[in-house]
Amino acid sequence: MRPRGFSLVEMLVAVAVLAVLASVSFRGLNSVLDAETGVAAETRRWNELAIVTSHLGHDLSLAVARPLRDSAGSVRPALSVRQAPGAAGVDAGAQLALTRLGDAEGASATGELRRVAWRLREGTLEYLVWPAVDAATGALPTVSAVLENVANLQVRALGDDGLWYSAWPASGRGEALPRAVEVQFLLAGGARISRLFPLK
Repeated sequence: MRPRGFSLVEMLVAVAVLAVLASVSFRGLNSVLDAETGVAAETRRWNELAIVTSHLGHDLSLAVARPLRDSAGSVRPALSVRQAPGAAGVDAGAQLALTRLGDAEGASATGELRRVAWRLREGTLEYLVWPAVDAATGALPTVSAVLENVANLQVRALGDDGLWYSAWPASGRGEALPRAVEVQFLLAGGARISRLFPLK
């Protein structure tokens, strides 16, 4: 008796089953790849935020109570906080600006001072550095984009009286530096991150 082969119907059924299995497998693989891409993007995003908050904390840890003189000859505070971006002529509209010790090969150099600031502009967090603490006429800061897709940035300062102020220096208070600064980021995806940085 001759061995019986597959019939045409059996072959068609087998091909159809294989096609269904291949389609399901492809969809599963596609979902895994999409999830991996999403996780990688989220990881990169949180790493960027960690670097930004670390840099911000480093700036505030080196803050000094040294006021500055602007190009008009006016004395401005060593550290200033405002809730929203201000006029471009005052610390380039930054929401947090401060005078801090400089860095020399990773260590603070007490003889060198720097004027730095942070601001949110069009969804991008920017870091500003001036060439000198006392701004010469026409001196512009170097601006670096450090974090994108930021929906909102709020900064407030803690006074010696234990109260939080949305603007610093607070009206009627003589402290050059607050006890602490709180920075709150609202990311475009809806996540809200708060960081508290003690100064004293």
